[in-house]
Amino acid sequence: MKEILIYLSLITIAISGLSIIAGIIFILFGKKQWHHRAMISACIFAIIFVVLYVIRTMIIPTKPYEGPMKGLFSFILWSHTILAIINFPLAVVTVRYAFKENFEKHKKVAPITALVWIYVAITGWLIYIFNLIA
Repeated sequence: MKEILIYLSLITIAISGLSIIAGIIFILFGKKQWHHRAMISACIFAIIFVVLYVIRTMIIPTKPYEGPMKGLFSFILWSHTILAIINFPLAVVTVRYAFKENFEKHKKVAPITALVWIYVAITGWLIYIFNLIA
């Protein structure tokens, strides 16, 4: 059960991050409908990830990292955690602007949201890798 939750979490956050990247590419090429689909997919997979993460942390106690790169791990973990918390309201605002068709404001906040989202997705994987090799 533990491994399944971990792998599902990794898959969902990867799909979410890759969907953000795809959405950026689609909008750069003027593919608005594909951009919209990619961003909705990113949101759905991020929500699934959060649900899996909550379930996993309720079932499996977390252990402190004991590996050789504790300083680097701590930086990645804290930056990941802080930016993940910040990214939630950023994503809500960004999606709200899009749905209200307030594209001027959407265009201003979306690049920030996307960069933070991608960073959080990548560092989520890094945290897993650190714990795997520790």
